[in-house]
Amino acid sequence: MDNEKNDPVVTNIVATKDKVTTRVLAIKRSKKAKKSKVAKKTVQKKLPKDENELYGILDEPNINYVQFGVDKRFHTWYGTNVYFENGSRDLGIVIENNLNRESPTKKEPMKKKGTSEKSKMWLDTLFVCEYCFKYTDIEQHLIEHTKICKLKNNCPPGKIKYKSPKYTIRRIKGSKHSLFCQCLCLFTKLFLDNKSMYFKVENYEFYMLYETGDNKPMGFFSKDLLSYQQNNLACILIFPPYQRRQLGTLLIEFSYKLSRLQSLITGPELPLSPFGLIGYMYYWSNLIAYEVIDGQLSNRSTISLNELSLTTGIRTSDVVMTLKHLDCLDTKNRINIQMIREWFKKQKASKKQTIDNAGNIMIEDEYLLIDD
Repeated sequence: MDNEKNDPVVTNIVATKDKVTTRVLAIKRSKKAKKSKVAKKTVQKKLPKDENELYGILDEPNINYVQFGVDKRFHTWYGTNVYFENGSRDLGIVIENNLNRESPTKKEPMKKKGTSEKSKMWLDTLFVCEYCFKYTDIEQHLIEHTKICKLKNNCPPGKIKYKSPKYTIRRIKGSKHSLFCQCLCLFTKLFLDNKSMYFKVENYEFYMLYETGDNKPMGFFSKDLLSYQQNNLACILIFPPYQRRQLGTLLIEFSYKLSRLQSLITGPELPLSPFGLIGYMYYWSNLIAYEVIDGQLSNRSTISLNELSLTTGIRTSDVVMTLKHLDCLDTKNRINIQMIREWFKKQKASKKQTIDNAGNIMIEDEYLLIDD
């Protein structure tokens, strides 16, 4: 508790459900509607006039860099106004009445520095804790926070669902760890253009990837528990410092392990981001080719799309898209097994194919802990 009181980052967290509701309603209300009761602030940037425009979605990046922990710095990819005060370019939370009156820092809400109104950037550097995703625009605050961050010095949140000697995956429930998940969603928006869920995390689970023995998250995928289509994945992101290590494939494969346990033929929520599509196409191509050449369907002279879907756990529509990508499907939706065999052979020769004899690419079944 004392650590929280001394934490300069806490005062800058986008806050509670009530404030979230105020933000969403502020966008949708017309000019004639009553204004929400918030502290008096100078509005520096007007909200979108189009009531159908999603709050948080910007056409271009408005934060230049992210300092992720004390030693990782990189550009953002997309813009978001959710890190900022509603209707302004102030970083922090909306202060209502006497809320945060007892804040240990007793400072005014932080404002961006050295940026003119004509600049596209609202903030040069956002400092984000690489353990808990709390944030600030003051470097020293991040340094001080990192020293006392509970998730650095203690066990990360959630329950372990996969633990190999190399990687650990934890299931984190949004209903139980809402602040952590909300901050994670804010961070994610800087790198996913179709990310629009930030605060209502109660109906989501987040599967966070760590190196075994380390508390620094490397990436995650989320799952909507109320998905009408029963999608096994809502969004996926490997954080920039950890990309190009096939960690996206690891998480995609794990999501299918979960859905197969539930006997579901399913897939990710659509549309996929460009990088997400690349990752899925790699996974789908290798799994389909394995089942046709070395797996359960290897002795078949003809294979239907439905059979391939049931065998792999991949939706028929995704199977069709993958086969078209491989140029292995004719105009009558007949599968060209010989073409798949030739593609699979080339993958092995180029060492791009890493699937094992059990049909796994990255996941090792013996380390799965998903029975409950």
